[in-house]
Amino acid sequence: MRYRSPFTIAAAASFLLIPSVAAQADCKTAAVDNCLVGTWKQTGGGAADWMREHMKMAQIKIQASEASFTFNGDSTFSTSKINTKTEVTANDAPIKATGDMSTQGSGQWSAADGKLTLCLTAVDAKGGMEMKGPGGQTTNIPMPHMGPSEVTLAYTCDGDTLSTMQAMPMNSTMTTTYARVP
Repeated sequence: MRYRSPFTIAAAASFLLIPSVAAQADCKTAAVDNCLVGTWKQTGGGAADWMREHMKMAQIKIQASEASFTFNGDSTFSTSKINTKTEVTANDAPIKATGDMSTQGSGQWSAADGKLTLCLTAVDAKGGMEMKGPGGQTTNIPMPHMGPSEVTLAYTCDGDTLSTMQAMPMNSTMTTTYARVP
């Protein structure tokens, strides 16, 4: 599974492992919705909740530092540094994965007609995952390279509240809510 949105990077460490990278890309920007301009912190939903609801074959524990995202009026955005620890234990097999990740990203954004497009043009991330399998066998997995990416999300913004909706596997939607940081 791959999660490309900067909003889900923090919570999906065991599923999207990103090495130390400084990637660049060209992105086109369009309209800017002034409601989005400012700094936001996640208040609910997101990747961790989506995984707990839809990945019933495992127990998932995620601890992440508080993340903030800033949308600037010049159509650039950035994230705070996000530190994440993830533990995934299979329900029906002696398999356990633990992951640690630290990441920060930036790029360009545009928004119009209820669609928010995020183009991640630079990311700095470090971390890895350790898999313990049957018989105690351990495998260390370095984070694969993540290059520039673009994602379009449905969104609603009303003053100090932002919600994003992203189509996900299993014919589902991941909804994430944010509050404006004063």
